Amino acid sequence: MNKETNETNVPCEVTAKKVVGILPCSGACNVGMVTTKCVTQLAQKNDNINFVCALGLPLGIEGIVKNAKKSEYYIALNGCNVGCASKALKSINIQPDVEISVTDDIGIKKNKNYFDENGLAELEDKVNSIINRIK
Repeated sequence: MNKETNETNVPCEVTAKKVVGILPCSGACNVGMVTTKCVTQLAQKNDNINFVCALGLPLGIEGIVKNAKKSEYYIALNGCNVGCASKALKSINIQPDVEISVTDDIGIKKNKNYFDENGLAELEDKVNSIINRIK
């Protein structure tokens, strides 16, 4: 780590954290809801998470696109293999660095129980390990 001095010339550590843009698919099913819950929980615990609204990207909403482009690294959290979060990023010419599918990578079956949190802890662990590797 770099050492710099603050106003009183006391050494302080400088940590460079990459801003990680994470897009949940937020689909209308259990695995979509799990992606949203995962991002909201991670964003509250990590100051370098940029919670990106996936729906606003393909709609071209200027503020949302501008916010998304602040990130240095992108994780698309797709509920299933349709890949809506990945497609949203690609709609503004950003290739996700990592694409995760809850159904394929975590092994959770898609259903219409929006309160079903199966796979949430495993997804959080997976995303946390990615964040820790890129810090």
